Amino acid sequence: MLLVFYAFGMAACLACMYFIRRLSESHRTTIYACPVKGCGVSIQAVGSSDAELERLRNLAVDHSKHGPDA
Repeated sequence: MLLVFYAFGMAACLACMYFIRRLSESHRTTIYACPVKGCGVSIQAVGSSDAELERLRNLAVDHSKHGPDA
């Protein structure tokens, strides 16, 4: 019986850790979308450096880099 309580407790702890991790990742998620009407390009970055975020933002907002004529 003690083993059942231990297993349940471990499962509950792991589930809490998973949800806490997902919550912290959501605060570090950045989304950039192309401002051109009708363009569905969007970039989602999780935990990226400032330099990488700048590069991804420039890519997303410059339609000539990813549009149909790119």
